[in-house]
Amino acid sequence: MSKTHASSTRSSQPLSTTAQNRTASRRAALRAIVESERSETPLFALLDQTKIADNERGFARELCGGVMRNRARLDWSLQPLLKKPSQKLDAPVLAALRLALYERLVLATPIHVVADEYAGLMRGEKLGSAVGFVNAVARKLPDVWRASPDKTKDPAQFLSTEYSHPTWIVERYLARLGFDETEKLLQINNTQAPLCLRVNTLKTTRDRVLESLRERGLDAHAGEVSPDAIWILDTHGTPENWPEWTRGEIIAQDEAAQIVARVVSPEKSWTVVDAASAPGGKTTHLAQLMNNDGHILACDRSESRLKLVHENARRLEITSIETRALDFRNFDENSDSSTRSFYDAVLLDAPCLGTGTWRRRPDARWRKTLAHLVELAQLQRELLDAAAAIVRVGGVLVYSTCSLENEENDKQIQAFLERHRHWRIDTGVPDSAREINPLVHDESGFWRTSPHIEYSMLEQSDKKTVRPDGMFAARLLRVS
Repeated sequence: MSKTHASSTRSSQPLSTTAQNRTASRRAALRAIVESERSETPLFALLDQTKIADNERGFARELCGGVMRNRARLDWSLQPLLKKPSQKLDAPVLAALRLALYERLVLATPIHVVADEYAGLMRGEKLGSAVGFVNAVARKLPDVWRASPDKTKDPAQFLSTEYSHPTWIVERYLARLGFDETEKLLQINNTQAPLCLRVNTLKTTRDRVLESLRERGLDAHAGEVSPDAIWILDTHGTPENWPEWTRGEIIAQDEAAQIVARVVSPEKSWTVVDAASAPGGKTTHLAQLMNNDGHILACDRSESRLKLVHENARRLEITSIETRALDFRNFDENSDSSTRSFYDAVLLDAPCLGTGTWRRRPDARWRKTLAHLVELAQLQRELLDAAAAIVRVGGVLVYSTCSLENEENDKQIQAFLERHRHWRIDTGVPDSAREINPLVHDESGFWRTSPHIEYSMLEQSDKKTVRPDGMFAARLLRVS
């Protein structure tokens, strides 16, 4: 990643028209980064709320994602130029310096461009007093990354700096995975995950969609974990503008997430509750597997987020979904066991730390703490108990997360089984899951993936093979 360029050749280059037109992208990126430090809204969602031209948005996304994927390394490399810790700088000033250094080291932007651009942005942030400071620091930016701390003396600090992850999560992974596996995981987290699609088999087949995409010159590949997955490795524009999208033949969903509905393996006549449905990827997949028969009750706390479920179902031409806004912990609060409705299956895709998706959400790693993990584990426990109360005897409860943390996965299920003696893990492979790559089903009966592990079924792995996000799922059966 490190690149060395002679600063003397850079400083004499004229400012290009492209660089001049990128001021709006830089301003949008700076403001999104600053806002993400004090908001739970995902970084790219914040960026999408900004008013910039479509042809500028890609560069802004590159800047935002690049800074978040390299934040600790950027701060480490900036520190020798500062008289106080970087965290004590005003948020817009620190964001400007991080962006400037990212452009300098990764994008090879000329030093006079980053100095002029980011110093100038300070005026728009009502920080006129910081203009000279940002300009002076930016003109001293290094040509190469500062060497990370010695990995033999402090492996956690080395990995935390080199791959820009919070030290607390690095220490956890080192204890569980060892140095080499931890390094692989952190490396993959710092890559940009390609676009993954799920084919709507109510309307077409994966082979037909692959043929259609490839005819238009897209580098499209069948997934190796889910039978419904297609990876796009060279996206030009957004899939929302593609004819396959307009026809309701595809939906964006990572290959790992596509495993979950198949683990539920719903029958066509079932009534299924999706306890945390929005934005509807897994809900619509359930309906797809049920051939749009039966009935799905899609729940979520947010009425506005349930609109996304409606929108996805309408575009995919799915009619078997009903939505209900509520806190699922109170789903059946007004009934007792004699009047309670019992369902064939409940899918609980639980709120979690999301560590399996940090390559897609690089800002999330900087917002999450060990305290969040403790809080989420308690919430998951409460949601599991609520779900167990409404499943019929012989019915199914599937618990899933996009987390790699044991407290949210294995330990959560073990604790559930200790509280609920009339439940057991289904260690078999249900019908809809038979086409899932068997490498993701372990001897405990759990289904799991991790982004640093390759699940290729080919004798010679294709160089373009891509890895799914991290996920965990357990299929539980009520036996009495």
